[in-house]
Amino acid sequence: MAETFQTLLARYQRDMELHNYSQRTVGDLSYTFKIFERFLGERRITDIERVTTAVLSDFQHWLFYQPVKTGGSRGAASQNRTLGAIKSFFKFLVREGYLPRNPAAALEYAREPERLPRNVLTPQEAKKIIEAIDISTALGYRDRTIMEVFYATGIRRTELLALTVADVNLEEELLRVNKGKGGKDRVVPLSGVACKFLETYIKGVRPEWARKRGSDRLFLSWRGRPLDANTLRLLVNAHAQRARIKKHVTPHVWRHTCATHLLKNNANLRHVQSILGHTLLSTTERYLHLTITDLKEAHRKFHPRERSQ
Repeated sequence: MAETFQTLLARYQRDMELHNYSQRTVGDLSYTFKIFERFLGERRITDIERVTTAVLSDFQHWLFYQPVKTGGSRGAASQNRTLGAIKSFFKFLVREGYLPRNPAAALEYAREPERLPRNVLTPQEAKKIIEAIDISTALGYRDRTIMEVFYATGIRRTELLALTVADVNLEEELLRVNKGKGGKDRVVPLSGVACKFLETYIKGVRPEWARKRGSDRLFLSWRGRPLDANTLRLLVNAHAQRARIKKHVTPHVWRHTCATHLLKNNANLRHVQSILGHTLLSTTERYLHLTITDLKEAHRKFHPRERSQ
Protein backbone atom coordinates (compact mmCIF):
# COMPACT_ATOMS: atom_id res chain seq x y z
CA MET A 1 0.00 0.00 0.00
CA ALA A 2 1.40 3.39 -1.05
CA GLU A 3 2.19 5.97 1.62
CA THR A 4 -0.27 8.86 1.86
CA PHE A 5 0.82 12.41 1.12
CA GLN A 6 0.21 13.41 4.75
CA THR A 7 2.36 10.53 6.05
CA LEU A 8 5.25 11.40 3.72
CA LEU A 9 5.00 15.08 4.64
CA ALA A 10 5.07 14.24 8.37
CA ARG A 11 8.23 12.18 7.81
CA TYR A 12 9.82 15.02 5.88
CA GLN A 13 9.05 17.49 8.67
CA ARG A 14 10.53 15.07 11.19
CA ASP A 15 13.65 14.80 9.04
CA MET A 16 13.98 18.60 9.01
CA GLU A 17 13.71 18.71 12.80
CA LEU A 18 16.46 16.09 13.08
CA HIS A 19 18.64 18.29 10.88
CA ASN A 20 18.10 21.27 13.22
CA TYR A 21 15.80 23.36 11.04
CA SER A 22 13.98 25.96 13.12
CA GLN A 23 10.42 25.39 14.32
CA ARG A 24 9.38 28.42 12.29
CA THR A 25 10.77 26.91 9.08
CA VAL A 26 9.12 23.56 9.76
CA GLY A 27 5.85 25.29 10.68
CA ASP A 28 5.84 27.36 7.49
CA LEU A 29 5.69 24.10 5.55
CA SER A 30 2.14 23.48 6.73
CA TYR A 31 0.81 26.49 4.81
CA THR A 32 2.95 25.73 1.75
CA PHE A 33 1.84 22.13 1.47
CA LYS A 34 -1.81 22.94 2.09
CA ILE A 35 -1.62 24.89 -1.16
CA PHE A 36 0.07 21.98 -2.92
CA GLU A 37 -2.42 19.50 -1.47
CA ARG A 38 -5.32 21.64 -2.69
CA PHE A 39 -3.84 21.64 -6.18
CA LEU A 40 -3.46 17.85 -6.13
CA GLY A 41 -7.02 17.48 -4.81
CA GLU A 42 -8.43 19.54 -7.67
CA ARG A 43 -6.74 17.13 -10.08
CA ARG A 44 -7.73 14.08 -8.03
CA ILE A 45 -4.14 13.00 -7.56
CA THR A 46 -3.81 10.96 -4.37
CA ASP A 47 -0.73 8.88 -5.18
CA ILE A 48 2.56 10.80 -4.92
CA GLU A 49 4.01 8.59 -7.67
CA ARG A 50 1.55 10.17 -10.12
CA VAL A 51 3.17 13.57 -9.60
CA THR A 52 5.28 14.10 -12.71
CA THR A 53 7.38 17.02 -13.91
CA ALA A 54 4.45 18.05 -16.12
CA VAL A 55 2.12 18.05 -13.10
CA LEU A 56 4.55 20.21 -11.14
CA SER A 57 4.92 22.57 -14.10
CA ASP A 58 1.12 22.93 -14.11
CA PHE A 59 1.32 23.61 -10.37
CA GLN A 60 3.72 26.50 -11.03
CA HIS A 61 1.29 28.09 -13.48
CA TRP A 62 -1.66 27.44 -11.14
CA LEU A 63 0.24 28.92 -8.18
CA PHE A 64 0.91 32.15 -10.08
CA TYR A 65 -2.83 32.93 -10.12
CA GLN A 66 -3.48 32.04 -6.48
CA PRO A 67 -3.78 35.15 -4.27
CA VAL A 68 -1.67 35.45 -1.13
CA LYS A 69 -3.16 35.77 2.37
CA THR A 70 -3.48 39.55 2.03
CA GLY A 71 -5.46 39.16 -1.20
CA GLY A 72 -2.74 40.60 -3.45
CA SER A 73 -0.99 38.93 -6.36
CA ARG A 74 1.69 36.33 -5.74
CA GLY A 75 5.14 37.75 -6.43
CA ALA A 76 8.21 35.89 -7.64
CA ALA A 77 9.67 35.61 -4.13
CA SER A 78 6.49 33.98 -2.82
CA GLN A 79 6.39 31.59 -5.78
CA ASN A 80 10.02 30.65 -5.25
CA ARG A 81 9.61 29.99 -1.53
CA THR A 82 6.81 27.54 -2.32
CA LEU A 83 8.75 25.95 -5.18
CA GLY A 84 11.85 25.63 -3.00
CA ALA A 85 9.86 23.72 -0.39
CA ILE A 86 8.42 21.42 -3.08
CA LYS A 87 11.88 20.76 -4.53
CA SER A 88 13.32 19.90 -1.11
CA PHE A 89 10.38 17.61 -0.34
CA PHE A 90 10.81 15.57 -3.53
CA LYS A 91 14.57 15.42 -3.07
CA PHE A 92 13.88 13.89 0.36
CA LEU A 93 11.45 11.36 -1.14
CA VAL A 94 14.07 10.19 -3.65
CA ARG A 95 16.84 10.09 -1.05
CA GLU A 96 14.73 7.96 1.28
CA GLY A 97 13.61 5.59 -1.48
CA TYR A 98 9.95 6.60 -1.68
CA LEU A 99 10.35 7.64 -5.34
CA PRO A 100 12.71 6.33 -8.04
CA ARG A 101 13.34 9.75 -9.58
CA ASN A 102 12.84 13.42 -8.73
CA PRO A 103 10.09 15.06 -10.82
CA ALA A 104 10.91 18.50 -9.37
CA ALA A 105 14.60 18.53 -10.37
CA ALA A 106 14.05 20.26 -13.73
CA LEU A 107 11.75 23.00 -12.44
CA GLU A 108 13.12 26.53 -12.74
CA TYR A 109 12.61 29.33 -10.26
CA ALA A 110 10.85 32.54 -11.26
CA ARG A 111 13.12 35.48 -11.87
CA GLU A 112 12.95 37.87 -8.93
CA PRO A 113 13.26 41.62 -9.45
CA GLU A 114 16.26 43.13 -7.73
CA ARG A 115 15.12 45.12 -4.73
CA LEU A 116 17.28 47.50 -2.79
CA PRO A 117 16.68 48.24 0.91
CA ARG A 118 14.29 51.18 1.12
CA ASN A 119 15.54 52.74 4.32
CA VAL A 120 19.22 53.06 5.11
CA LEU A 121 20.52 55.50 7.71
CA THR A 122 23.32 57.90 6.92
CA PRO A 123 26.28 57.86 9.34
CA GLN A 124 25.00 61.15 10.74
CA GLU A 125 21.50 59.75 11.30
CA ALA A 126 22.83 56.59 12.93
CA LYS A 127 25.01 58.64 15.28
CA LYS A 128 22.13 60.99 16.09
CA ILE A 129 19.81 58.13 17.08
CA ILE A 130 22.43 56.35 19.18
CA GLU A 131 23.66 59.42 21.01
CA ALA A 132 20.14 60.72 21.71
CA ILE A 133 19.38 57.75 23.98
CA ASP A 134 19.33 58.67 27.68
CA ILE A 135 21.87 56.33 29.29
CA SER A 136 21.31 57.71 32.78
CA THR A 137 18.57 55.10 33.27
CA ALA A 138 18.98 51.32 33.27
CA LEU A 139 16.53 50.85 30.40
CA GLY A 140 18.18 53.60 28.42
CA TYR A 141 21.57 52.01 28.93
CA ARG A 142 20.22 48.66 27.73
CA ASP A 143 18.70 50.27 24.65
CA ARG A 144 21.93 52.10 23.81
CA THR A 145 23.78 48.78 24.11
CA ILE A 146 21.28 47.13 21.75
CA MET A 147 21.75 49.89 19.17
CA GLU A 148 25.53 49.65 19.40
CA VAL A 149 25.36 45.90 18.84
CA PHE A 150 22.98 46.27 15.88
CA TYR A 151 25.16 48.92 14.25
CA ALA A 152 28.41 47.06 14.90
CA THR A 153 27.31 43.62 13.74
CA GLY A 154 24.29 43.93 11.43
CA ILE A 155 22.74 40.85 13.04
CA ARG A 156 19.10 40.00 12.49
CA ARG A 157 16.40 40.77 15.05
CA THR A 158 15.85 37.09 15.83
CA GLU A 159 19.59 36.58 16.24
CA LEU A 160 19.90 39.44 18.73
CA LEU A 161 16.93 38.17 20.76
CA ALA A 162 18.51 34.70 21.00
CA LEU A 163 21.89 35.94 22.28
CA THR A 164 23.06 34.73 25.69
CA VAL A 165 25.69 36.23 27.96
CA ALA A 166 28.01 33.37 27.02
CA ASP A 167 27.90 34.46 23.38
CA VAL A 168 29.77 37.68 24.20
CA ASN A 169 33.59 37.56 24.14
CA LEU A 170 34.68 40.96 25.38
CA GLU A 171 38.38 40.07 25.49
CA GLU A 172 38.48 39.13 21.81
CA GLU A 173 35.75 41.65 20.85
CA LEU A 174 33.65 38.94 19.22
CA LEU A 175 30.01 37.89 19.26
CA ARG A 176 28.82 34.35 18.62
CA VAL A 177 25.56 34.13 16.66
CA ASN A 178 23.87 30.76 17.14
CA LYS A 179 21.51 29.19 14.64
CA GLY A 180 21.17 32.12 12.30
CA LYS A 181 19.20 31.87 9.07
CA GLY A 182 19.46 28.32 7.76
CA GLY A 183 20.49 27.07 11.19
CA LYS A 184 24.08 28.24 10.72
CA ASP A 185 26.34 29.54 13.49
CA ARG A 186 28.87 32.31 12.91
CA VAL A 187 31.17 34.62 14.84
CA VAL A 188 31.13 38.35 14.11
CA PRO A 189 33.41 41.17 15.28
CA LEU A 190 32.23 43.80 17.75
CA SER A 191 33.29 47.42 17.75
CA GLY A 192 35.28 48.71 20.69
CA VAL A 193 32.40 51.05 21.58
CA ALA A 194 29.89 48.18 21.55
CA CYS A 195 32.18 46.16 23.84
CA LYS A 196 32.38 48.99 26.37
CA PHE A 197 28.61 49.28 26.54
CA LEU A 198 28.18 45.51 26.69
CA GLU A 199 30.65 45.21 29.57
CA THR A 200 28.86 47.86 31.65
CA TYR A 201 25.43 46.47 30.78
CA ILE A 202 26.40 42.86 31.63
CA LYS A 203 28.13 43.78 34.89
CA GLY A 204 26.12 46.74 36.08
CA VAL A 205 22.59 46.64 34.63
CA ARG A 206 21.61 43.10 33.72
CA PRO A 207 22.38 41.25 37.03
CA GLU A 208 19.51 42.87 38.96
CA TRP A 209 17.00 41.95 36.26
CA ALA A 210 18.44 38.45 35.74
CA ARG A 211 17.93 37.54 39.41
CA LYS A 212 14.17 37.89 39.01
CA ARG A 213 13.82 35.08 36.46
CA GLY A 214 17.22 33.45 36.12
CA SER A 215 17.28 33.78 32.32
CA ASP A 216 20.57 33.41 30.45
CA ARG A 217 19.43 35.64 27.57
CA LEU A 218 21.62 38.68 27.04
CA PHE A 219 18.93 41.32 26.66
CA LEU A 220 16.17 41.32 29.26
CA SER A 221 13.20 43.42 30.30
CA TRP A 222 13.30 45.07 33.70
CA ARG A 223 11.09 42.18 34.89
CA GLY A 224 13.86 39.74 33.96
CA ARG A 225 12.11 38.26 30.95
CA PRO A 226 13.84 37.86 27.55
CA LEU A 227 12.90 40.67 25.18
CA ASP A 228 10.32 39.77 22.55
CA ALA A 229 10.30 40.77 18.89
CA ASN A 230 7.50 43.33 19.24
CA THR A 231 9.15 45.14 22.15
CA LEU A 232 12.42 45.30 20.24
CA ARG A 233 10.73 46.68 17.14
CA LEU A 234 8.91 49.35 19.14
CA LEU A 235 11.95 50.54 21.09
CA VAL A 236 14.11 50.77 17.95
CA ASN A 237 11.54 52.92 16.16
CA ALA A 238 10.79 54.99 19.28
CA HIS A 239 14.41 56.07 19.65
CA ALA A 240 14.53 57.06 15.97
CA GLN A 241 11.44 59.21 16.43
CA ARG A 242 12.87 60.86 19.55
CA ALA A 243 15.96 61.73 17.52
CA ARG A 244 13.61 63.31 14.93
CA ILE A 245 14.61 60.89 12.18
CA LYS A 246 11.77 60.81 9.66
CA LYS A 247 12.64 57.41 8.21
CA HIS A 248 10.81 54.33 9.46
CA VAL A 249 13.57 52.61 11.42
CA THR A 250 13.37 48.91 12.27
CA PRO A 251 15.98 46.38 13.44
CA HIS A 252 16.42 45.35 9.79
CA VAL A 253 17.18 48.95 8.84
CA TRP A 254 20.15 48.78 11.21
CA ARG A 255 21.26 45.62 9.39
CA HIS A 256 21.05 47.41 6.04
CA THR A 257 22.86 50.39 7.52
CA CYS A 258 25.72 48.32 8.93
CA ALA A 259 26.27 46.56 5.58
CA THR A 260 26.10 49.76 3.54
CA HIS A 261 28.49 51.70 5.77
CA LEU A 262 31.02 48.85 5.79
CA LEU A 263 31.04 48.69 1.98
CA LYS A 264 31.17 52.47 1.58
CA ASN A 265 34.28 52.42 3.74
CA ASN A 266 35.90 49.84 1.41
CA ALA A 267 35.25 46.68 3.41
CA ASN A 268 35.84 43.47 1.45
CA LEU A 269 32.58 42.13 -0.01
CA ARG A 270 33.35 38.58 1.17
CA HIS A 271 34.01 39.82 4.69
CA VAL A 272 30.66 41.62 4.77
CA GLN A 273 28.99 38.46 3.47
CA SER A 274 30.45 36.51 6.40
CA ILE A 275 29.45 39.15 8.94
CA LEU A 276 25.85 39.24 7.72
CA GLY A 277 25.62 35.46 7.36
CA HIS A 278 24.54 35.55 3.71
CA THR A 279 24.71 32.21 1.91
CA LEU A 280 24.97 33.86 -1.52
CA LEU A 281 27.37 36.65 -2.41
CA SER A 282 24.71 38.10 -4.70
CA THR A 283 22.60 38.89 -1.62
CA THR A 284 25.42 41.03 -0.25
CA GLU A 285 26.16 42.63 -3.62
CA ARG A 286 22.86 44.51 -3.62
CA TYR A 287 24.32 46.87 -1.03
CA LEU A 288 26.92 47.97 -3.57
CA HIS A 289 24.16 49.66 -5.56
CA LEU A 290 23.43 51.95 -2.63
CA THR A 291 26.72 53.75 -3.26
CA ILE A 292 24.93 55.43 -6.19
CA THR A 293 24.29 58.32 -3.80
CA ASP A 294 28.04 58.83 -3.55
CA LEU A 295 28.33 58.69 -7.34
CA LYS A 296 25.64 61.34 -7.70
CA GLU A 297 27.49 63.59 -5.28
CA ALA A 298 30.73 63.11 -7.22
CA HIS A 299 28.87 63.81 -10.47
CA ARG A 300 27.50 67.09 -9.13
CA LYS A 301 30.91 68.08 -7.85
CA PHE A 302 33.10 67.23 -10.82
CA HIS A 303 31.06 67.09 -14.03
CA PRO A 304 31.71 70.19 -16.24
CA ARG A 305 28.05 70.77 -16.99
CA GLU A 306 27.17 70.69 -13.31
CA ARG A 307 29.97 73.14 -12.47
CA SER A 308 28.97 75.58 -15.23
CA GLN A 309 25.56 76.31 -13.74
